Amino acid sequence: MVEAEASTESETGWLENAKVRTILQRHLDETDYRIYKELNANGRLPDTELGNRVGLSRTAARRRRKSLEEDNIIDVTGVLVLQEAELAYADVRVRIGSDASEAEIEAFVADLAEDELVYELDEYMGEFDLLVRVWHASLSDIKGYLRETLQQSTVVESYEATPVTKTIKAWHKKLDAFDEEDVDGA
Repeated sequence: MVEAEASTESETGWLENAKVRTILQRHLDETDYRIYKELNANGRLPDTELGNRVGLSRTAARRRRKSLEEDNIIDVTGVLVLQEAELAYADVRVRIGSDASEAEIEAFVADLAEDELVYELDEYMGEFDLLVRVWHASLSDIKGYLRETLQQSTVVESYEATPVTKTIKAWHKKLDAFDEEDVDGA
């Protein structure tokens, strides 16, 4: 039985999902991926413990971690878990007006990027141009914020907001608030 488990591990390699493994292999090897997974679980993990968990010395683990950070492949950061803090948040899809100049669009996007109430900002292709993820104390506050920020903008043609009711998985982790019974409908 031990031989079968070993051969399965060598066949699947360092990541079970072959499609994901193929994509990631362009940027990460098995050790880099294992470092990412450990730091994703605990970003404050000391290099000695990190090395023990991924099979490297403390110095080698530190060097690999720093290299991944310097190459902007990983970013060890603190995240405010909005639902745990009982804050409201929404996904807002924004359509930019066709008459907006490139300079106006860049200034608008730069302002959004600097706004503390925007926790993610993505450029889209297709029907909408931007995804703006916002948070606030309440949904009513989000509505007021969007009215002030988007409706009054000369760049925005229209937008569509969807309040988020629950986050089950984010940053490759199931959140503590996730309850298995929610999925089963119990």
